[in-house]
Amino acid sequence: MAESVSRTVLGGAQMTDRVVVPFEGPGSGVGELTWGQRKVWTLMQQAGTSMSMGGAVPVTDGRTVLDLASELRFFMCRYASMRALIRTGADGELIQEVAASGQAVLGIVDVADDGDPDLVAQGLAEQWEATPFDHAEEWPIRMAAVRSRGVATHVVVTISHVATDGGGIAVMLGELAERDPATGEPKNPVSALGPLELAVLQRTPSAQRRSEVSLRHWERLLRSAGPRRFGPYLDRGEPRYRRAVFESRALHLASKLVAARVDGSASSVLLAGYAVAVARLTGITPVLIQVVVSNRFRPGLADVSHPLSVNGLFMVEVGDAAFDEVVDRTQRASALCSKHAYYDPAQLEELRARIDRERGEVVELTCVFNDRRLGIGVEPPGSVQPSRHELERARAESVLRWGAPFPRYFDKLMVQIGSSLDTVELEIQVDTHHVSVDEVQAFALDLEALVVAAAFDPELPTEVRSVPTAE
Repeated sequence: MAESVSRTVLGGAQMTDRVVVPFEGPGSGVGELTWGQRKVWTLMQQAGTSMSMGGAVPVTDGRTVLDLASELRFFMCRYASMRALIRTGADGELIQEVAASGQAVLGIVDVADDGDPDLVAQGLAEQWEATPFDHAEEWPIRMAAVRSRGVATHVVVTISHVATDGGGIAVMLGELAERDPATGEPKNPVSALGPLELAVLQRTPSAQRRSEVSLRHWERLLRSAGPRRFGPYLDRGEPRYRRAVFESRALHLASKLVAARVDGSASSVLLAGYAVAVARLTGITPVLIQVVVSNRFRPGLADVSHPLSVNGLFMVEVGDAAFDEVVDRTQRASALCSKHAYYDPAQLEELRARIDRERGEVVELTCVFNDRRLGIGVEPPGSVQPSRHELERARAESVLRWGAPFPRYFDKLMVQIGSSLDTVELEIQVDTHHVSVDEVQAFALDLEALVVAAAFDPELPTEVRSVPTAE
């Protein structure tokens, strides 16, 4: 690696220095996109962004700029999706070109003596997130060191969603941590399928049959569902597309308590609560939700770094049962949802269009749930035992704050779940012309109150007023 003293622009941001990082790796060639990449690409085109992931992380362990350059080289060498350019082929279809070797750049941003490294790093992360990748000419990973008085204080990384997803990032960070500390070599040789290899497998007859089975599940639910998820359009002014974050320690504790009681996962409890809260908001049940499924539980895909997550289709009746029963139904419906979330996205769009034509109405799929937390398994009995007083005290700490609006958005309500060690964080993305700001606030509080109450009452009624789904 040779360090350059010239200024450079990286991802639209001005750098004060750079390190050129040569790389080489397996999995090169030209071919189609995988199902996961094609799904993400469609979403990116709709959103007008790269739906990038990453951020600014403080460097607290003494790593140097050259150490960070070595990490970038590890990512580029090991993961074929980091070496992929996406272009339009001669037939007009998208292709990806995975390079066998080349050069990447680690940017360096020097902070002025009176500057704040935290602000500089965060500013760069925000600029990169807002700047779409040029996927035909730019590697889908941007990485820079923020340097103050000659010392690296932060590393900023942004990766296009077409190159990875949350599960893929976990794979990359896990394998980075397992490197030999002396040589920097990976613990194990590359064994996971690269994107070109997986795209070829997804064209085989067996994979196509798997896709057809999944699409039959979608067809059954789409034909039985009512067309609407939410109420009619009402112009409530701008900004239309909003994002709120609801932080709740009470929801974290209560969901784990219910999960331990029913021998399930906290994720299933929150999905059940989401379904009930949506039904209360809309008066429509059964509830039809698109649930983001990672697909890394499938044979041979656990260590894949490129995107595998696609939406599964989930339906549950919530209006005639106690909450524990709804959780049980949710776990069974979730199993089917996950099983049938592996399919060719182009064939799904053809199926949806055909069903809409035959029904003479569009079946809305604008309600989405995405638990981004990793390793959320069955909750062991007795793992948490908060008192009623503790949960009520925790509820008083809950807060909802509004973030920057979206320039455009394509769902009416989506909840993404993240967490710290002791808090559930609901990121609520909403089209306010269908779900108002006041309804979002009430929805978040209702979901929290429901799960907290259910923590001490297995027979808690869901109290959903059902309306006919046919129109």
